[in-house]
Amino acid sequence: MASTLSAFVDAFERLGSDPDKIVVESLNCLAYSEAKTWKERMAAILVKHTGDNEPGVVVVLGQEAWSAFLSQENPEYKKMPVICGMVSRNTILTPPDSVDLDRWMPESKDILKDFPDFNIVGGYAYQYRLYENIGLVKKLFPFTRELVFLSDNSFGGVNMQAFVKSEMAEYPEYSFSFLDGRVQSLVEVSGRLAGLSPHCVLLCGTWRVGPSDDFVLKSTTYVLRDANIDLPAFTISSIGLGHWVLGGYVPDYHNLGAELAQECLDYLQSGGKTVMGVRLVDGKYLFDGTRLEQLEIDETLLPAGSEIINVPETFWSEYKKVIIATGIVILFLIGGLTVAVIHIRRIRKYRRLLEAKSQELAKAKDVAEKASEMKTTFIQNINHEIRTPLNAIVGFAQVFANANVGPMKKYASIIERNSNDLLKLIGDVVELSNLDSGETDDTPQPVVMSELCSTALRQVESKINDDVEFVMIPLADDRPRMMYRHLVELVIVNLLHNAFKFTISGTVTLQCDILPGGKKMRVTVTDTGYGIPADKRDIIFERFTKLDEFKQGGGLGLAICRTVANRLGGVVTIDPDYTTGSKFIFVFPLLD
Repeated sequence: MASTLSAFVDAFERLGSDPDKIVVESLNCLAYSEAKTWKERMAAILVKHTGDNEPGVVVVLGQEAWSAFLSQENPEYKKMPVICGMVSRNTILTPPDSVDLDRWMPESKDILKDFPDFNIVGGYAYQYRLYENIGLVKKLFPFTRELVFLSDNSFGGVNMQAFVKSEMAEYPEYSFSFLDGRVQSLVEVSGRLAGLSPHCVLLCGTWRVGPSDDFVLKSTTYVLRDANIDLPAFTISSIGLGHWVLGGYVPDYHNLGAELAQECLDYLQSGGKTVMGVRLVDGKYLFDGTRLEQLEIDETLLPAGSEIINVPETFWSEYKKVIIATGIVILFLIGGLTVAVIHIRRIRKYRRLLEAKSQELAKAKDVAEKASEMKTTFIQNINHEIRTPLNAIVGFAQVFANANVGPMKKYASIIERNSNDLLKLIGDVVELSNLDSGETDDTPQPVVMSELCSTALRQVESKINDDVEFVMIPLADDRPRMMYRHLVELVIVNLLHNAFKFTISGTVTLQCDILPGGKKMRVTVTDTGYGIPADKRDIIFERFTKLDEFKQGGGLGLAICRTVANRLGGVVTIDPDYTTGSKFIFVFPLLD
């Protein structure tokens, strides 16, 4: 019931309707002994939903609630549009006060034929098919003369008993009797089974509740089986399948919550014009392979399309894994022995080769270390040789730009901007080289963050477009704090450089704050530029990675940022929730 309700509500919401419009009422049916009260309980629920409160459609779940609804005599309740679920095609009305529940034998009714005055607009019903099960008895046990039907002390058991009694009128060739759990205990039923004749077949309905309203254990069906192990037993409801009964034609029980929700919505959205009526759920032939073998039933006699569970395993299927594992172990041992013999013969040769390769690797390591030292020395020397003339070019370009002489100022600005880009590229290469070699000449010192940020800003001023506004939000408590000034400034410069380079108009914001605990500082650079696609947020920190090949730069800035952050014991990340540009967050520990 809980899973059906859950599936109903989930489907109702998934199909675009408001689940808050669903009102759930419970009839609180606990036991068959209180069945006389169910009709009044249902009326007490329905009266709350009449007049202005009448629902668009009523969904009744469960056999007890369905019988209580169909027992109503009030015409106002009968006109309510109703959809049923978790019910059977055959039903009985709730018992009147005058009957003895232990001996009551109600009339079985068909919901497709016997309730024309009720407004049943849809639903699903299972079928208990006695015809197909009697057909199995006739085909598999043609000498049967007696049928016994087993049911328990539940409303469902009484419903099945009434249905079977009405159907058995069609089979006068069999003597027929009941094992009624309302008045017979497990011991009494077991004794009755033990005394049945060899020409008797048992039909199983339900076995869940004993005469004292106590729920019996599922294992009690093993007791019933062992009372007469050779007794053929069929089920019309799937009870006992898998260990006791031979099989039978049974309902295909499954969760219909989603289908019921769809029917409700179709009915409501059509304004009551879509009336599907009760649809019957197909059944299936289901058999126990172990019981088929015990009772020596040929599977070829079973109806076409039958499903068989508990199929007895052959020696191969039962020990398949053991046989395969044993074969693999034997093959492995043979292969291992062969490999060992070959290995012993070649081990000396490989040892000599390894010794020779070790010597070659040692020489190659020395050469690589010397090459790395030469690379670092070369970069440092070439940096000095290139920076000197570039600084001169930049200086004179600034003089020309300040002269404000027509086109000369424009050309000088171009020279200055490109020279600065070249200097930045050379500086990035040198910084990466120093970081790789561990030669970072930086010692902790007290730093005022507002001054450091202003210094960083001056280094990237040439990248600021006229339509870009720079906003700096300094620390509230901007006192000196111990940190590696050069490394922190290097990260901020590169983050600002990228922000200004990719922001044509809008705002670039630099904010500094201390994280809770006072042990770490966070620097945030936010821009309103192009932004970074979600699938590129990891690779942009790799060296020489450029998302825009038409923008100047070597793709080293963010690689430097992450390398420096790792060196400091911090991190540089992208805020994935910021979507109007890019937002980089640099967190590093303070040394106070």
